[in-house]
Amino acid sequence: MRAVEPQEELQEEAIEASAMPDKAGMTETDQSARTTRATNPLLRLIARWSLVALALYIIGSVLWSTRPVLIPFVIGLVLAYLMAPAVDFFDRWMPRWLAILAVYALGFLGIAATFALIIPPLIEQVARLIRQLPSFSEVQMFVDSVVKQYRDQVPPSLQQPIEDSLANLLRSLQNNIDTYLQRGGAFLLNQLIQLLNTVTFILGFISLPIWLFYVLYDKQQGRVFFNQLVHPRARADFWNVWEIINNVLGGYIRGQIILCVTVGLAVGIGLVGLEMLGFPLGDYVLVLALIAGVTEFIPVLGPTIGAIPGVILGFGISPTAGFAVLALYIAVQQLENSLLVPRIIGDSVGVHPAVLTVAMIVMGTLFGLLGILLAAPAVATTRDLFKYAYLRLEGHSPEESHRRVAERHAPLLPQHPVKRGSDA
Repeated sequence: MRAVEPQEELQEEAIEASAMPDKAGMTETDQSARTTRATNPLLRLIARWSLVALALYIIGSVLWSTRPVLIPFVIGLVLAYLMAPAVDFFDRWMPRWLAILAVYALGFLGIAATFALIIPPLIEQVARLIRQLPSFSEVQMFVDSVVKQYRDQVPPSLQQPIEDSLANLLRSLQNNIDTYLQRGGAFLLNQLIQLLNTVTFILGFISLPIWLFYVLYDKQQGRVFFNQLVHPRARADFWNVWEIINNVLGGYIRGQIILCVTVGLAVGIGLVGLEMLGFPLGDYVLVLALIAGVTEFIPVLGPTIGAIPGVILGFGISPTAGFAVLALYIAVQQLENSLLVPRIIGDSVGVHPAVLTVAMIVMGTLFGLLGILLAAPAVATTRDLFKYAYLRLEGHSPEESHRRVAERHAPLLPQHPVKRGSDA
């Protein structure tokens, strides 16, 4: 047995020696693969984001091509976004499905009360206001008096150039207005007919309450779905970005709704007070209050636009009434700027009026009225996302970056050197 053992040992060593080249070859292959993977991180990153961009492009193309059918569901998402806080509030004391039904019931009661109590007198006041507008003959007399003063006071040598310029301007405006009305009217009519004739569009509106119910009910399931969709290393950044957008957009929309209702009520109460002081404005309280509330949605210029009809109506009654109405609107605007906006909207937007005015012009040019209304939250969201990305690139953790963005007043650029990975 002892004579056999050295031979067995020699055989085992030979087997191990013969296996060494294969093992070495496997090791070299693994090292080569690791080297290839290590030297091409940029290519892998480009490929990954190219796939993401391609997927987003395909999804966007499909959504854009089917946008008429998706209108009910877009409205449903907006309603779900607005109703979610109320549902979460009632969810503390009752099952979630019952909380959703309670919000539904309150919403339908509010709509019914609006149509029963507000719409009829509002229609009556609008009709009365239209009857109070100057007739065509009165407007013609006013224009004739202005023209007579112009003929008497302006030198003849200046009249012809002025008249030529005005004629060219009016001709250009008339041509543009006619073109826009024809194109816009035909476009709107065709779109309306297409929408109404689309069976899926009608079915979408019919199924909207049920679909909205499931969206509100399965809120937690939606979070689980996105967690499965997003890579674990990117989940913190994903939900931080989501919360930044939600804080700005949600705070702005809900705050604007409260602000519009508050300003409308303030103008209405003020007009009732002027009526009690002897100014005959009580017949137009609902109309003027509604105009003031609706135009409050327009950033910067909204309060001024909403005040114009009331001031014109006041001066149409008497100069004293006109100045009284003007003082009322100024008081409401000062109350809004000093008390209502900081408390209701707070720092959810915080965009300088000069920047906001430029953003409104750009957004209005690109997206029309919707762009004007969403200019403020769009600029604020872009600002906060840029700040979050900057802090993440500086090496801050997702939690620290989100906390600093949420502070609102923290400076974007560090005021002293910041070490990577450390808190500022």
